[in-house]
Amino acid sequence: MNTLFILAVIPFLFGFTFNPMSQSIELGDKQKSAQFLLENETSEKQAIELTVKIRTMDENGKEALVDTKEISIFPPAVIIPPKEKRTIRVNYNGEKDIKTEKAFRVIAEQLSVKVDEQQKRRSGIQMLMRYVAALYVTPEDAKSDISVLSYESTKDGLKVNLQNSGNKHQILADPVVTFVEKDKKKSFKGQDLNGFAGENILANSKRSFILKNIKDPLKGTEATLKLNE
Repeated sequence: MNTLFILAVIPFLFGFTFNPMSQSIELGDKQKSAQFLLENETSEKQAIELTVKIRTMDENGKEALVDTKEISIFPPAVIIPPKEKRTIRVNYNGEKDIKTEKAFRVIAEQLSVKVDEQQKRRSGIQMLMRYVAALYVTPEDAKSDISVLSYESTKDGLKVNLQNSGNKHQILADPVVTFVEKDKKKSFKGQDLNGFAGENILANSKRSFILKNIKDPLKGTEATLKLNE
């Protein structure tokens, strides 16, 4: 690729930042809203569009995003002058007495707005950079409850099926999987759990993982999972 073209693209690829990438509205603390921060790091004004979707996830980690009226966002679009910041507020409009945490995605998309009318008719609006942050609405005293449902050896590695029976999401931080049979024990962590560590399990849901680095667990034994919470 032409070096000059790369340099021309860089300002658009790094046009703005969006933080934090995970945020919670804690209903037990009487919270009704949360804030995100947009920052324009360039010398050109940036047009940003913001949307919120309710989020579900299947056992393989594939997400589905659906429109929702439970969360409102203000402003839904903003033009940020060079080197300036803007605060974005999201408000929860749903039921307050929920039993299970709700998961959403807050999406910030950079737009290229053509000010020249001839260019506008020809090019319209082009989507460039995109951030997808996590937002949770969490009931009072919510907790995760992760367990190993089952596991089996496959040609690709060990398939482990996990369940979160709790009412709060859980990131699999520094996991250790241990197989126990009478006085025998095998534990796996670190690189053995690549593709597993750092993953997310939403409240009241299941996830399946293929652990390619584990070929020989103790068969027919109980498996336990420990996390660094």
